[in-house]
Amino acid sequence: MPDRRALQAEDLLELRFVGDPQVSPDGSRVVFVLTEFDLNNNGYYSSLWMADADDPSSVRPLTRPRRTDAAVRDTSPRWCPDGGSIAFISNRAGERRIYRIDTGGGEAQPVGDFSGNIASIAWSPDGEHIAFSAEPDGEADGDDKGKADVYATRRLKHKLNGRGFMRDQRRYQIWVTGVRDGETQQLTDHANDQNEPTWSPDGDRLFFTADRRCELEMYYVPDLYCVDMSDGSVRRITEGAGPVTLPRISPDGEVVAFFGHDKGDSMTANTQLSLISPAGQEFRSLTADFDRSVGNSVMGDARFDEGEGGPAWCRGGASILFSLTDGGNCGLYETDRAGGVCDLRGFPPVITSYSVNAAGDPTIAAVGADYDNPGDLWVKKASGDPVRFTDFNDEILDQIQLARPERFTFAGTDDWEMEGWLLRPTEYCEGEKYPLILEIHGGPAATSGNAFMHQYQLLAASGFGVLYTNPRGSKGYGEEHAAGVIGDWGGNDYRDLMAAVDAACAFDWVDEKRLGVTGGSYGGFMTNWIVSQTDRFAAAVTFRSISNLYTKYGCSDIGFYSNRRGMGGADLWEEEEFIMSRSPMRHAPNVQTPTLIVHAEEDLRCPMEQAEQWFVALKRLGVECEFVRYSGENHELSRSGKPHNRMDRLHRLTDWFAAYLNREGR
Repeated sequence: MPDRRALQAEDLLELRFVGDPQVSPDGSRVVFVLTEFDLNNNGYYSSLWMADADDPSSVRPLTRPRRTDAAVRDTSPRWCPDGGSIAFISNRAGERRIYRIDTGGGEAQPVGDFSGNIASIAWSPDGEHIAFSAEPDGEADGDDKGKADVYATRRLKHKLNGRGFMRDQRRYQIWVTGVRDGETQQLTDHANDQNEPTWSPDGDRLFFTADRRCELEMYYVPDLYCVDMSDGSVRRITEGAGPVTLPRISPDGEVVAFFGHDKGDSMTANTQLSLISPAGQEFRSLTADFDRSVGNSVMGDARFDEGEGGPAWCRGGASILFSLTDGGNCGLYETDRAGGVCDLRGFPPVITSYSVNAAGDPTIAAVGADYDNPGDLWVKKASGDPVRFTDFNDEILDQIQLARPERFTFAGTDDWEMEGWLLRPTEYCEGEKYPLILEIHGGPAATSGNAFMHQYQLLAASGFGVLYTNPRGSKGYGEEHAAGVIGDWGGNDYRDLMAAVDAACAFDWVDEKRLGVTGGSYGGFMTNWIVSQTDRFAAAVTFRSISNLYTKYGCSDIGFYSNRRGMGGADLWEEEEFIMSRSPMRHAPNVQTPTLIVHAEEDLRCPMEQAEQWFVALKRLGVECEFVRYSGENHELSRSGKPHNRMDRLHRLTDWFAAYLNREGR
């Protein structure tokens, strides 16, 4: 094999991303989404692809959107129950609409005339209707009606990152459209979002999730609801004991499987695979004995996987397929209705989405990722091993030398066993010393692990070692670990991270005088906090960060309830001193570390004012710092922002660390 070269920032633009695989009802075929960078439109292009489940060589395109003046996305493919056609969502006509295409190919045709923010499409069992959730058209109530420059609201929850400012009538509702006649009917009309429609096997009922309580403004615990298709009446099934998400009704109609728990409005409780009867009785968890959360929380910065996940019925309703995060991995599991769980082995370590046919012998399709692969389609037939079906990125990745993660464990605060990973510089030479960069994930209820991280690999290719870990607050290690950060941001989580750095510095190739630190969101908070507590780091880059928890309460789209949960119930007026004591802003006079501040102007999760405050404070205090702002971008800049901006961001990251960590001495 010829020598491989170092990774470059622009290599990200050559990658293609597999997502949302869907198995046909008879298990014979798989449709999935392929997303690529569309550099002509500074965006992304998605198309649907098909494969025969018993032939990896059969992978072929199903749709080829033809618009050239805008980035076109065909997404969310869903099989008609008879397997003869596929419905999907596309913006190929300029607005998001539902389309249908025959599985043999041909031109896709629109279904109905509804356009707008459409999500979560679901076929009726007879194939005659498609249910979906979407924002209705219409103007807001109140004095701003008809005035484009005016926005008025009486609601706390009036904005959302990536969605913007929400006019009071524009909440997601449940709709049904006829496949043949295109007639569209709105089934719900409520002040709060209604989501995730799914049909009963007889087609007489449509289940969905929503939080319809007036207290929704202060927290979000969606319940399971059901609408009777004969008269339109809506019935609440669960009683707010905990969140219900991704409901799926068994083929016999006797039980609803869902992801959730019964521990109220908790951000640290394990999400469980649970069952309940359509009447709201006989609730039980099938994964309560696992001190882990179902679903995937392992982070990656190089994927566009819009699969919904959730429980997937198979074997005629005798068992359920689901994913579960365990440490730095997310695997596939199968359980019967009694809770007998088995691990489905042979897939890559991180499963980002999956599906299975409900009837007959199971065919499982999944997107599996690893540290050296953003994700490929894998298919497992009933009696066989998983088989890799796609290799879209092999041509580019075969040219590149990637750094292999080295897993290690160390003692965190209170002697908690912690898991971490080190990347050596890709051109590592034995006996040399190298700078080390601590990468801190967001959340904090997220997970670092064995998924492809282009940014980490780019830093390693730029001559830096990279350290990443899962301090308390992270998912994947049980409820006690996840709850360890509540009411203690900047406390034992900070000490866990410093213990990770201490453990990494024991490796003889790490130069502890040339340390860098970076992270985004909660990781940006921790970056700011770290440089306000210690001067052991020679450089910092803080992304979409938090500097002032007190002001974030009122400026973030979720601050007024999420901050209270994260700070253990502390509220602004009763706990002002505590909240400020855990804000980096309070400790800004301690900062000596040269800091690059990177933020998106439309970030509503960690608002721009957080970065502005931090920049003004550091500049006034004489700290070397630079402030970079991206217009037209939100909290997702690093994962799905405009390609040109993503490149600019990566170059600034590596340039900053090169300028400060490659200096001799300090």
